[in-house]
This record gives sequence, C-alpha cells and structure tokens, in this order.
Amino acid sequence: MPQRVRTIAFRSVWVILSVAVLLYCEYVFDGKPNSDSEDVLIILMLILSFPAAFVAGAISVGVAFSFERLLHAPLHTSRLEMLFTWGLLFAAGYLQWFRLVPYAWSKWKIFLARSN
Repeated sequence: MPQRVRTIAFRSVWVILSVAVLLYCEYVFDGKPNSDSEDVLIILMLILSFPAAFVAGAISVGVAFSFERLLHAPLHTSRLEMLFTWGLLFAAGYLQWFRLVPYAWSKWKIFLARSN
C-alpha cells in the first residue's frame, strides 16, 4: 500500500473516531451537573490525541479556571463547553499526528541519510 494511501486512511479513521466521540458524548449528555459524558469525551480524546492532548488539556483547565475566577461562578458542563474541549483536543491531536509527526519523520530520514 503506497504511503499516501496509508496517510489518507489513517487520517480518515482518526477524524471519524474523533467526530464519533463528540457525537456520542453530545447524544448521551443529559444536562445534569454531574453528567459523566464530558469525562468520557476527555478520556477518549486524550487517548486519540496522546501526548499533545496533555498540553491542550492544560490550556483548557487554565481557561476554565480563569473563567471561574473572573466571574466568581462555577463552570457547569454544557454542550458548548464540551464542544470547546473537544475542539481544543481535536486541534492538538490533528496538529500532532498530521503536521508535526510527518515533519519530524522527514527530518529524521534526512538526518539518517546524511549520516550514512
């Protein structure tokens, strides 16, 4: 299988899985403050976007903490908040897997070719 086909297949599967996580979690979200659907969303997106998701997660926690401190009100789970979290983790994973890793891999192959 050519490299281009594998890349497109991997990218398609990754995007489909990520969107499926979002759709499932939005579907099971019941609007209650103790809803676990956001926890499921975060865990599954952390798995799909590992390890870049930890940086995105830290940014998300920083934004949530700042929001709570500035408005003096707790941040309740909502569909919009879940969409923001998913978007941040999706962007981090996409950037990592389909931009940074291929770039680093090509540089690594160039380095190995020069050293031989």
